[in-house]
Amino acid sequence: MSETAAPPRVLLVTDADLSAGSRGAGRTLVNLFSRYPADRLLAVSGSATVPFTLQTGARVLGAAPRLPGRLTQALRPRVGHVDAAWVARRSLPEREAIGRFDPQLVLAVPGHAIGVALAERCRGLAPLVTYLMDDWLAYEPGVPMAFDTQRRGRQLLRDSVAWLSISPYLLRSTREFAGVDRPAHIVHNPVVVGPSAPRALEAPRTGRVRVAYAGSVWPMHWDAVTAVAQGVQRLRDSGVDIEFVLFTDRFFWGRHEADWQRWGVVDGGLIPYAALGSSLGECDLLLVASSFEPSQAHMSRSSIQTKVTDYMAAGRPILACGPADAASNRFLREYNCAYFAEDPTPGAIDAALRTCIASRAEGTALARRAWDAVRREHELVGVTDRLYAFLAAAAGPLYLRG
Repeated sequence: MSETAAPPRVLLVTDADLSAGSRGAGRTLVNLFSRYPADRLLAVSGSATVPFTLQTGARVLGAAPRLPGRLTQALRPRVGHVDAAWVARRSLPEREAIGRFDPQLVLAVPGHAIGVALAERCRGLAPLVTYLMDDWLAYEPGVPMAFDTQRRGRQLLRDSVAWLSISPYLLRSTREFAGVDRPAHIVHNPVVVGPSAPRALEAPRTGRVRVAYAGSVWPMHWDAVTAVAQGVQRLRDSGVDIEFVLFTDRFFWGRHEADWQRWGVVDGGLIPYAALGSSLGECDLLLVASSFEPSQAHMSRSSIQTKVTDYMAAGRPILACGPADAASNRFLREYNCAYFAEDPTPGAIDAALRTCIASRAEGTALARRAWDAVRREHELVGVTDRLYAFLAAAAGPLYLRG
């Protein structure tokens, strides 16, 4: 982005949650655009029912389908994504506000069918860039009767002048699925790095070992999270002073509450994002979980999870539990900054945990490598400067005309 030219007016179109409590894709987007001028960014969110304003001052327009969830869930196995079909056919909410904004670039970030439908409604307004964070389009299982998500998502990629991708592994899959190639930029969740190292790097903790997992527990995480939670329970039953702390919201706690209680998991509640680093610093081992299940292989192989760089900035050792070809595992292995549990059998999980405990004093060196890497390559200013420059180039002649 030139120091003398204003950045292009970007219309961000997504089904991700962009609210203050967002996680995953929504949190990554909020972080990525935290330095973008508020008057040059307008968002349309399929997760929002009413307009709101980001902390930066940028506006978010609500574009949720507003259809009864019970109805859409009942119809989905028979006819597919009726909510996406409704979004594709109805008048675009706040289209007058979008017209006044006069975007110079449309950035589509679809996470499911509704995001594809919203992007379709906006793609003719300006050059289109599509950002994928998971390899979900090629594996979308929905009935295509109401809304053919795969076909329409492929066309969205082909209509794009450029792509963003969460990992090089996902980018390769995107090229195969789309059958074309486009200029592309790999961008992960950026983190704010302070002027000094986190206090957690000063010394390892003592006393009870705390293994922590922070965030959502979707199917792409579930079996790896539970494998470690049960491993912690087995070690505790054998006399090890250890606990598993789950920092998540009421939905993911309540959804599996009987299991969490059966395994002795500690309910840590949902940590506000601003306090995430300090809370994780009070733990010993931070779990990145990627599913071993074959049905989730496309997700594990493609997605570098938002929490990975957040964990790297926290100053505590990371345990990556998941298959060796999981994107998050490969990412952490490149920096040699994590412990790995890549065999889901109980004996292997227990052995991995015992190795981490035995290396508790040495874990600080591992955590420092992670912090050095995230400070060097994934710090907010550097990541966003590169992203904004890529978007300005993608906006092309329309942007240059002002």
